[in-house]
Amino acid sequence: MASTNPRYVGVDAAPDGWIAVRYDQDGYVDVKRYGEADQLWHDNEGAETILVDIPIGMREASADPRECDTEARDLLSPERHSSVFPVPIRSAAMEESYEEAKLKQEECTDGSLGTQSHAITPKIRELDELLRDNDTRNETIRESHPEVCFCKLNGGDPMQFSKTGQPAAAFWERVDALETADSSVLDSLEDAGDTIREWDSPECSNDDLLDAFALAVTASDLTGQLRTLPNEPERDQEEIRMEIVYAEP
Repeated sequence: MASTNPRYVGVDAAPDGWIAVRYDQDGYVDVKRYGEADQLWHDNEGAETILVDIPIGMREASADPRECDTEARDLLSPERHSSVFPVPIRSAAMEESYEEAKLKQEECTDGSLGTQSHAITPKIRELDELLRDNDTRNETIRESHPEVCFCKLNGGDPMQFSKTGQPAAAFWERVDALETADSSVLDSLEDAGDTIREWDSPECSNDDLLDAFALAVTASDLTGQLRTLPNEPERDQEEIRMEIVYAEP
């Protein structure tokens, strides 16, 4: 019988909340949808590791990229590096409108703010508010990036196919990468798909689900020790690590 307290959770942001794929020591457990980051935490606070595909940790007054983002782009170049979005400074991320956020970014730094980066700021705010001044959560909820995970599961080679331009080839390429660590992942994906189809008004795409699986597999003990980009992560003003977590089979 599957554990009711999964130890490893991979989380991808979806339009209507958070999609969490959960593993225990025996493998896949289930997939859950949470409307708020608080709900995600309270349902999984006993987990050993929760990996989330949303930036954690921000600069205060500098447009310089975080070291983890620079290393991730270098790793994923020349094809997948654009999947790593620039991260806004904290005060810009706190603004709800794009115009106000862009103005704050330009007032406080020598750079600006793109629409793609602003689009994920509601999720960045949720996590930032959840993590500030809470060491327990900071040790459990950590940032990762699906394309970095796929790359490392694939022996260090970035994925060849684009999820938007070549969706079928991209899906199976990423399944192949996941199977290097979890040979039964395709059955688990099918089971998770059955669960999602039962949800009311699901806002979860194949890409969301596949990305959440990449993070869950990475967090699990099916892979090796968790590592980070960079090897020694910097911390922001709130003492939150700015890192991207990965593992290898």
